[in-house]
Amino acid sequence: MQLTLEKLEQSGALEELRFINRGIEKESLRILSSGELSKKPHPKSLGSALTNPYITTDFSEALLELITPTFNDAQSCLNFLNDLHAFVYNNIGDEILWPCSMPCPVDDSEDIPIGNYGMSNSGMIKTIYRRGLSKRYGSMMQTIAGIHYNFSFSDKFFNIILSLGKYDNEKELKNEVYLHVARNFKRFGWLYFFLYGASPAICDSFVGKAEHDLDSLPGGGLYKPTSTSLRMGDLGYISKAQDELNISYNNLKDYCFDLESALTTPYKQYQEIGEFINNDRVQLNTSVIQIENEYYSTIRPKRVCPTGKRPINVLRAKGIDYLELRCVDLDPFSPVGIQREQLDFMDTLLMYCLLNESPPINDNEVEVIKKNHENIINNGRDKNQPIVLRGREDSAINFAKEILFDLKKISTIAGEVAFKDTTNNWLESTNLQIKKLENLDETLSSKILNDLLKNNKSFKEFGLKLATQHSHHFKVEHGYENKFFKEAAKESITKQKILESKDEPHFETFLKEYFSQTA
Repeated sequence: MQLTLEKLEQSGALEELRFINRGIEKESLRILSSGELSKKPHPKSLGSALTNPYITTDFSEALLELITPTFNDAQSCLNFLNDLHAFVYNNIGDEILWPCSMPCPVDDSEDIPIGNYGMSNSGMIKTIYRRGLSKRYGSMMQTIAGIHYNFSFSDKFFNIILSLGKYDNEKELKNEVYLHVARNFKRFGWLYFFLYGASPAICDSFVGKAEHDLDSLPGGGLYKPTSTSLRMGDLGYISKAQDELNISYNNLKDYCFDLESALTTPYKQYQEIGEFINNDRVQLNTSVIQIENEYYSTIRPKRVCPTGKRPINVLRAKGIDYLELRCVDLDPFSPVGIQREQLDFMDTLLMYCLLNESPPINDNEVEVIKKNHENIINNGRDKNQPIVLRGREDSAINFAKEILFDLKKISTIAGEVAFKDTTNNWLESTNLQIKKLENLDETLSSKILNDLLKNNKSFKEFGLKLATQHSHHFKVEHGYENKFFKEAAKESITKQKILESKDEPHFETFLKEYFSQTA
């Protein structure tokens, strides 16, 4: 069943767009006021990285991850993220947060402290997983930061669609709708990079002595003149092993089958590393991916997974509950890394993905999608850059105009309902994107490069100046003591202590049992 605006309006489902669920997970490197990576452990004032639901770490002790609950209102989600930042800034002493996705200067990857989650089995599996990432991809790649945007429709939205017929149950319907959206996001997600990619430049230290095709910034650093998001290309989250994967989004059964294959198939290069070095476990296994989270993709179907359970098993048994978009670069000009208009555009683009036909993706289209992705992240702001869409070739900017024309219709009709008597933020955001096509200097990647080139700044100077401004914003302009986050941090430390006091099986026994769930 192909959904349309008319069907949504007639059924009453359009009203339910007021109750879209949104959540944000935002990463940032802790740095010193000099612009160097912090080597200090995760601050105790922020609680336990293992058990605090709002503040944790990603790969490194220095890579903070701030997590919001889900909200129906985009502004409420941003307000929570803003409060989280205010708490963090006022509890990390003299340190500040690096505002860019691509990391600050790091002279030696050995200087990057891997995340430590304590001595419980659940903590050890997280730490060892990160050791494996370091061995497989190098620690430098793992210092890249970004935002994950979690998106889902309300249960009532699905109940209304279910009443229209065709589907036997809500689980089947959710699986189909979310994979429908995910396939189209793979097709049309390049537009997001075109408009909001924010990593066209990097520090020299990121590539070291490796060969590259980047130009030198006059002030220091490297860049690609018309690139949008180097983070999402060969320099960023790229893996030869995963490059050979072709995980299907055509149905949940195939998705889980392909993902399970990646989880259980040994990879020669990782076998050569070994699971142990000098009796210390350095990776969880030698498979193509150690655990589900290692699968890199711009969008992933997800479901909240209870502690100790395998995400793939829960997903297979209970179905998809939300989509995780992993393609968002940090906006370095925003104190929290993302602007309201960006969330509104993402919502509108996802609605476009829902309301357009989404046939299965075959092997040929997989290659087309990869090529489009590569062209946009490397040369997206070249007005003549061609891509292939719906079987025809044209410039990316012409395709962007076509899509934004449709987005304006969607945001006008759906936005009127979603925002009722208030400002139609979806339409306002769409109009902003249309203006960007008239002047590509308004795209986020272009703003960054223009600042770097016109002011003869190094990438370090650019990031450090903004980091200092953001710190002042939160410590001086918005400095306050948030008892909610303070109590959450305190409780998380207690939870970790309780967890570590329990009598648990030996870690190797625990790990064997955990992996036996997917064999």
